[in-house]
Amino acid sequence: MTAAVIRGDARALPLPDASVDLVVTSPPYFSLRDYGYAGQIGSESTPGEWLEALWACTAEWVRVLKPEGSLFVNLGDKYDSGTTAPRINPGTVKDGQGQGWHQGTPRVSLGQPKSLLGLPWRYAIGCMDRLGLILRAEVIWAKPNGLPESVTDRVRRAHEQVFHFTRQPRYYAAVDEIREPSGEYKTPGQGWIAKHSCPSDGNRVGRQQLATQNPLGKLPGSVWEIPSAPLQVPARLGVDHFAAFPPALVRPIVLGWSPPGVCTACAQGRRPVSAGEVYPTQKTHNGYTRGALFDRQYGFSEVPHRKVTTITGYACACGKEAMLNESVYRPERHISGPPSGGLPPTRPAIVLDPFGGTGTTALVASAYGRHAITVDLSAAYCRLAAWRVNDPGERARARAMPKPPPVPDGMEPLFTM
Repeated sequence: MTAAVIRGDARALPLPDASVDLVVTSPPYFSLRDYGYAGQIGSESTPGEWLEALWACTAEWVRVLKPEGSLFVNLGDKYDSGTTAPRINPGTVKDGQGQGWHQGTPRVSLGQPKSLLGLPWRYAIGCMDRLGLILRAEVIWAKPNGLPESVTDRVRRAHEQVFHFTRQPRYYAAVDEIREPSGEYKTPGQGWIAKHSCPSDGNRVGRQQLATQNPLGKLPGSVWEIPSAPLQVPARLGVDHFAAFPPALVRPIVLGWSPPGVCTACAQGRRPVSAGEVYPTQKTHNGYTRGALFDRQYGFSEVPHRKVTTITGYACACGKEAMLNESVYRPERHISGPPSGGLPPTRPAIVLDPFGGTGTTALVASAYGRHAITVDLSAAYCRLAAWRVNDPGERARARAMPKPPPVPDGMEPLFTM
């Protein structure tokens, strides 16, 4: 799909009310980096001023967000340095937009030297109290390749927060798109074991534990271990960036909380529809069926089959009758015209990043069939984002799925998702 690159202010977006399906962004952190132009968010003299600026931005994002949309905001924290003496904080962008903090960044002091400021949570609580947003989740972005720190009396910080806000209790979500394998493995000679779901006493394992697992897989947890992604920028663009947003962090958000298509008739996002198919139970290497092994070891009755469930299509309120005729919308159909089964055509969902930076959100969203809008005050970052969303190599990397976790030695997967 397409991507629009706009040079503009996150506090005054050139977009109509309730026009965006999903907002995904990472605002500049407080007193961290000079991006080379005056008036930049993050250059405020106090954390309170920075928070006020972010809440003003967020109110603007809520204005353009649809009532059923979601807002994801990534933020990092900061320590109180215990002094207000300025320090030099070099910029990363050279686009001739004026001076940034040319006399040095003021250090932060709130009266408690060495204290973590708790800025992400201060922001999140303000979004609830001031803007009336619903905080649906806090995702921990764990960085296995985080930068080293020269401290000797505390742990190294290797994570950031990603907050999920909504405007109303009921909103668009398609978590079936991002479910993970349930973790069932078979161990040779020991029968079928449900990893992460068996109590220590194997005789107390109930079939109900397996039956309650969603056949499409388990929900993603609240801790996402994703390494920072290096970004190789062509020298002709004249842009350096030290903290590129990794596509792997944006991908599940785009797939899980923005529709693959928005119905032109009912204006609802199409949600995944799943169906199951029954297969005979396969035998293990020693000749016993899964059910027989469970009956022999744990007192279970035989299970003569297993059900494999997959996403077969997508439907909205207009598709209920069509679904009964087994003719649901499939995303590949709307490319060439209206889908079969009488369903109206769709238009792409709109994904916005008001602090677009290098354009990672727009890159991932457009690579997965959404219409992306990336906004940034920096002309240099707009040039970089325009390059990324149109570069074939970057688009291919945006769709590159991470490798699944290795199966433990001596085990083999029971189901594949």
